[in-house]
Amino acid sequence: MSESEEEVDLPRFFKVFLSETASESMAIPMSFSEHLQDPLPQTAKLQGIGGGVWTVSFKKIRDCAYFTSGWSKFAEDHELKDGEFLTFVYDGSHTFEVSVFGRSGCKEMRAVVETVNLSDANSDEEEEEEGDDDPSFDAGEDDEVSQGLCPVDSDETVSNAEGEIVLCIAAGFSSLEVESNPCFTTTLKNRIYELLIPAIVVKEHRLTFCDRIKYIDGEGIMYGAKGKWSDDRICFKGWDRICRRNRLKEFDVVHCEMLHIRKKVHSIKITITRGR
Repeated sequence: MSESEEEVDLPRFFKVFLSETASESMAIPMSFSEHLQDPLPQTAKLQGIGGGVWTVSFKKIRDCAYFTSGWSKFAEDHELKDGEFLTFVYDGSHTFEVSVFGRSGCKEMRAVVETVNLSDANSDEEEEEEGDDDPSFDAGEDDEVSQGLCPVDSDETVSNAEGEIVLCIAAGFSSLEVESNPCFTTTLKNRIYELLIPAIVVKEHRLTFCDRIKYIDGEGIMYGAKGKWSDDRICFKGWDRICRRNRLKEFDVVHCEMLHIRKKVHSIKITITRGR
């Protein structure tokens, strides 16, 4: 079975948001109960496509499962409105990936987790960088991207490979929980067309990957298709667009946090520490 087929087989359901009945709690369709654990875990994780994770109470009331305490915060942070459409993809344990579709019928990116490099927080504004015509992007195909392992702590602050502190924040989200995710770093090398996933990270965390992943940076979302090197290492295409959009330079360090459901990576959240 291909990875895309496996992803489709994950149990899922949808709900139409109505503030009158779902502002404080959300009922899960009774027909979905066969996919839930028995007894229910006390809490569930709601993972938004913007990178944040919310913890909600998980209760059964009169044979129907509900998201209760914490749901109102999720709804508030996502600015849910009557008539909007939500999909829930269940990992079979206690995590649901939630997507929000506006009244136009299009999926919308909301409650995006932003990242701020504290070492640069008080620095003067950088001079305008060169544009996409920078000759440093005339890349060859021979050099491998230099990458190293960057473990992520469960606290809100993360030390990167250079000893600098990066703070994960979500403006206005007082109870947002940022969980540990597999992480690695990379720098700009001649080979910019592919992002290579370090084999040591894949092996240590037993990761698998969707056929297409999302690159999430400060400008929004781009997509990359999965590829393989001759030695079976995993890479993703379209990385040059991220390098160009962020005007990546030689001494910049790119921190890549892999967002996943049940060890299956669907997105890579990108933070850049500018070189000196």
